[in-house]
Amino acid sequence: MSVIGDRRVDPGLSRNRPHGNVGVLRIAVVVLFLVLGGRLVQMQLVDGAEYAERSELNRIIVESVPPTRGLIFDRNGQPLVQNSGSFTALITPGFLPEEPGSRYRLYLYLEDLLGIPALQIEEAVTAAEERGQRDLPLPIARALDRETALMLEQVAADLPGVTLSVEPRRVYPGGPEFSHILGYVGPQSPDEWRVLQEDGYAYNEVVGKVGVEARYESALRGNPGTSITEVDAQGDLITTIERTDPEGGRGILLSIDSDLQRYVYELLINTMGEATTAAAVVMSPVTGEIYAIVSVPTYDNNIFSLPDPAEEYKALLNDPRIPLLHQALSPIAPGSTFKIITAAAALQEGNVTRYTRRDVDSSVLEFIGEDGQPYYFYDWRVHGDIDLVEAISWSSNIYFYMASCGIPQEGIAGLGSNTEQSAIVLGYYARSFGLGQVTGLDIASTESPGVIPSPEWKRRVRSGPLFNPEDRDWYLADTCFMGIGQGDVTATPLQIAVATAAIANGGYLLEPYVTRQILGPDGTLLSTTEPSRERVPVDEEHLAVIRQGMRQSVIDGAARLAALPDTLVAGKTGTAEFIDPEDGETKDRAWFTGFAPYNNPQVVVTVFYDLGVGGTKAAPTAADIMGYFLEHVEP
Repeated sequence: MSVIGDRRVDPGLSRNRPHGNVGVLRIAVVVLFLVLGGRLVQMQLVDGAEYAERSELNRIIVESVPPTRGLIFDRNGQPLVQNSGSFTALITPGFLPEEPGSRYRLYLYLEDLLGIPALQIEEAVTAAEERGQRDLPLPIARALDRETALMLEQVAADLPGVTLSVEPRRVYPGGPEFSHILGYVGPQSPDEWRVLQEDGYAYNEVVGKVGVEARYESALRGNPGTSITEVDAQGDLITTIERTDPEGGRGILLSIDSDLQRYVYELLINTMGEATTAAAVVMSPVTGEIYAIVSVPTYDNNIFSLPDPAEEYKALLNDPRIPLLHQALSPIAPGSTFKIITAAAALQEGNVTRYTRRDVDSSVLEFIGEDGQPYYFYDWRVHGDIDLVEAISWSSNIYFYMASCGIPQEGIAGLGSNTEQSAIVLGYYARSFGLGQVTGLDIASTESPGVIPSPEWKRRVRSGPLFNPEDRDWYLADTCFMGIGQGDVTATPLQIAVATAAIANGGYLLEPYVTRQILGPDGTLLSTTEPSRERVPVDEEHLAVIRQGMRQSVIDGAARLAALPDTLVAGKTGTAEFIDPEDGETKDRAWFTGFAPYNNPQVVVTVFYDLGVGGTKAAPTAADIMGYFLEHVEP
């Protein structure tokens, strides 16, 4: 035994203790290698195929990163739209379990969580797979509330193919009075996506459907970014390989004055009376820009951001007033507002002059027809001995029969050498003033060209078996009624406003527009709309006569209720007769179109109600609009 200091150490014990520990360690190492070796054998020989399959199922996903959509402003810079976020539940069919029972159990779970029927989810997934869209995320529930979204986020990792996304949502705070202008955005249909994917659209990306949102889609959308990621067999992210950020959409600065738009909307609503639809257009006779364009009834475009707007959309479709239809872009008989065009044609063709007179001593004019039979055409009052200015002022039907179709039994010729030629000449001037064709307004909505009839048109549209051969012939009455804006003539309130602007500005047909400027994402000015105009084929001296008649109408004629105390207003009333299909009675539609100030026109206003008399219903409404504009809006 050795002694080290005061301690005694047994040399045999000191040698044996380390040898025992090493033995235990050796055994542990052997066991560990056996376990690892066994696991390696299992992974390579037993489960090797499964792991190889999982590795092969890892995918590289290239996705479009949608940009922030550009904003839309009124002429004063007030925003008319907002962007916000919305939770959306997505399913990628390619990542779903292949076994049908497992899939349907997943659908049932989502039904409990999201309230979407499992069968509906199954049908949507099946349709996507049939379209060859297995690898595209498919929205199954939009606009989820925050609580549901958080619950889905917590369990999504255990639901193969199911993900939660935050999608951009468009909000329209301005109210329904702007819906027909702005339109709305919505998810792409399969047919739309087949086209839009060529422009780099993601399947879930919203797109403008109507209105400014659709017309300026390419500017508002911006430039998408790109995300390249690797995901596993369940669709879970493994790594982000590459990402490029999107570029925000451009801004749109409209010519619309939002306060004026609201004022006109409320004014129409409050003056409807028994009318069911109405429209008003307020435009510049100098540039063609639209200050306000209102359609009643309207709709709330925010409903298209709801999770499921089916019920609201169905209600709109079932409303007999057709709220989705833009009344200012829909054609109807223009009545006596058309007489300003008849006057222009008659003056230019030399049928009448400023001083041509007619003694309208009766409210009935007898015509002898081609068949030798007498026909009776009516005026709305006895006017006495009047010239052209007075005929415009008091809207004499008989005077304008004389100016358009002539009075054959008195030897007074119409605009042409015969009845058909007179209609063709009048149609030429109507089209020169913008009727019978779309105006080109930059709102992606259904704008109708209306109808300017002609003998050829009548033969074509009445050639079917429902019409008798004589229904296809063009008669004297066709030209006469055309001259007073009745018969088959139809025009939209916007077309009448454009024609009125050409009278007011000395003969320039303007292309109306609602977009003044395009702005960059940072607010910089990118482009400004340049007015587009062309000369109508009527001398300025003749247009001046028509303006005199319109001014006289407001002074002491049919448009007296359009007068303003401190402003010279010129205008033309219109009362278009129609037969109500519900009760068979003859009723009136109310029109007014005019401009102010008379000596320096700054604004054109056209108003329409589907029920009423132009001079008593539409004229005072137009006066209120003009007064508000001249006091509150800077041209």
